[in-house]
Amino acid sequence: MKTSVEIIETSKEERVDFKVHEVTDTLQNVLAILKEEKLFLVGEENGDHYKIPFSKILYIEVVDKKSFIYTKNRVCQSTEKLYQLEEKLLPHKFIRVGKSMLLNIDAIKAVSPTLSGRFEATLINDERVAVSRKYVPDLKKGLGMRKRI
Repeated sequence: MKTSVEIIETSKEERVDFKVHEVTDTLQNVLAILKEEKLFLVGEENGDHYKIPFSKILYIEVVDKKSFIYTKNRVCQSTEKLYQLEEKLLPHKFIRVGKSMLLNIDAIKAVSPTLSGRFEATLINDERVAVSRKYVPDLKKGLGMRKRI
């Protein structure tokens, strides 16, 4: 696919044109990212509210019906439900890895299989999170891993 980028004056309106044979899932994700103006979540910690860029989020987990956003330096609570967060984050390299967890693909340092058919992901902060068997295929797809022949 041929691509080009042209830097324009700030007085001109930015524009993106796609000429494609078909609208793929990848293109839909790109379009969702381009339409998204807010690339952060708001989380609360000790009464303070923080603006957390998507790129800084390692994972989001629900514990006791409360959503928590994990970054390298803090854990914040979100008022949003996991399915609402998933809708916002799926186009931004996040995948579901369990019934109660979303994981940032870019936060993964390594993955390894466990005896039970599950996977374990080691994150860039050396924390380990479990990936349920049901979501292992999504993890492999997100990482670009091919199936064994």
